[in-house]
Amino acid sequence: MNARLDELDGSAVLVDYLEDRILARLTGLYRPMDAAVADDGTFVVNDANFGNRLSAEVQAFDVKGRKLFGRKYKANVFNLAISKCGRYAVVQTANADNQDGHLLELFDLQAGGPMFSRTPATGWADQYSFVVDDRGNLKHLTVVHNDIGRFNYSPEGEFLEAAAYQNARLKKGAPEMRIYAAKEAQKADPENHQLAQELIAVLDAALGELTIDRTDYRAIGLRVKGEAMELTGRPGDALAAYAEAVKLNPKIGVAKRLAALKKGMP
Repeated sequence: MNARLDELDGSAVLVDYLEDRILARLTGLYRPMDAAVADDGTFVVNDANFGNRLSAEVQAFDVKGRKLFGRKYKANVFNLAISKCGRYAVVQTANADNQDGHLLELFDLQAGGPMFSRTPATGWADQYSFVVDDRGNLKHLTVVHNDIGRFNYSPEGEFLEAAAYQNARLKKGAPEMRIYAAKEAQKADPENHQLAQELIAVLDAALGELTIDRTDYRAIGLRVKGEAMELTGRPGDALAAYAEAVKLNPKIGVAKRLAALKKGMP
């Protein structure tokens, strides 16, 4: 239930639908926007502030509505989740020009504190899952991206699947995103011949799927493809890719390379 502007008259209700009864009712909230409930009734609430103030408070409660934990942010909360056992919660904040912006944070509600806080390695996830052992200790946090897959963090916040994530970005999802991933991969390792060869195949597939109106991404993809072809010893093909990229976007940044290749051609 939403509150009036700057009045703490927002509320959240925990309901047992099977028993048709209210288990807990929270009052004194600003603007509760989202919540997640564990199997044991523990729940977390995202209580946002109004207007242009990028701020929110994530609070955790037990099944009787007793507060377990709270964390205030100088940022909006993008999404949150709680483990089935009710011990762990995860929060992803949206962008903000301060230390609370674009954070992925994992909390141990039993201990009442954070387990890690970091910039997300995979961007903003769609869903989360928690893998725990028989003693209830967290083995890893899984972030779920609906378009490309599932990837794990350790309880300490180490991203465990960088290679798998890069591979998924290159081979799954929208063609625009695959082109952007290829650009990042090429920039990160510009002298890797094997990677360049792989990127050519990735870009050919993605460029073939782009709609005709996406000239912006087509130009980017052709530039990256040209760079990869140069690296793998295919100057003629690189020249053709650069030439097409320049036609689509004269400011794509390959004019000098294009001129040099033309000069060097027999």
